[in-house]
Amino acid sequence: QRCDLGGICMPINIFLCDDDLVQLETLTSFIHSIFSKGEIAITQATSGEELLSKIDAVKPDTVILDIEMKGLNGIQTGFILREKFKDLIIVFITGFKDYAFDAFSVKSFDYIIKPVTFSQFKMLMDDITIRLDQIKAYKEKSQALVIASRDKSAAIRYDDIFYFEKSLRKVRIHTKCGIYEYYGTFKELMNNLNMDFFVQCHQGYIVNISKIKEIRKDELILNGIKPSISMSRKYKSNVREAMSCRLFS
Repeated sequence: QRCDLGGICMPINIFLCDDDLVQLETLTSFIHSIFSKGEIAITQATSGEELLSKIDAVKPDTVILDIEMKGLNGIQTGFILREKFKDLIIVFITGFKDYAFDAFSVKSFDYIIKPVTFSQFKMLMDDITIRLDQIKAYKEKSQALVIASRDKSAAIRYDDIFYFEKSLRKVRIHTKCGIYEYYGTFKELMNNLNMDFFVQCHQGYIVNISKIKEIRKDELILNGIKPSISMSRKYKSNVREAMSCRLFS
């Protein structure tokens, strides 16, 4: 699962594309056997054109597609997908070995020859889940908040931030490297942050979800720092959902 605004869990979006309806339903049943309800959302398509029309409504995390299809084949569809989504996990499932080089050119995650067994598919999905976690962790570590004041500006990596504190007309950023502060509001801050990685726990605090060690009655214990952070009843459910999503995604 992935975390959205406020730490709410979102399903992994898996797209299946094959003009063989039996194969399509077989892969769908495999996925339902591997994942719990709510962990995944499956979108089916029977052609490259149909698949591409559906990605406008839902951004895919993983696309598993056949190569030999009428109209746009899987390789052509894969190139278009790669142009749109640089981090997308693309897997080709085909009855032919001749397309391996083309699949490599698309930067596919895997290339599987039919028929696909359940154990083989289970191993694939385990590998995909690990890769999705790696992508998520990389994005968190590489993303940064840029702040600017009259005298200086700074780019602070998300991974270095413990929490934000509201202090009158200023925002104080508690980090591994010390405390930064600037004039601003929490509303402006949340518009500039990727809130997949943070959650508000109090009117005066926003914390980094990955730093939460323990949730207590009315406070949070964070990894790496000693003082606890106040948590109000209003935000408690959001914090619990964020923490749960972090642990079990």
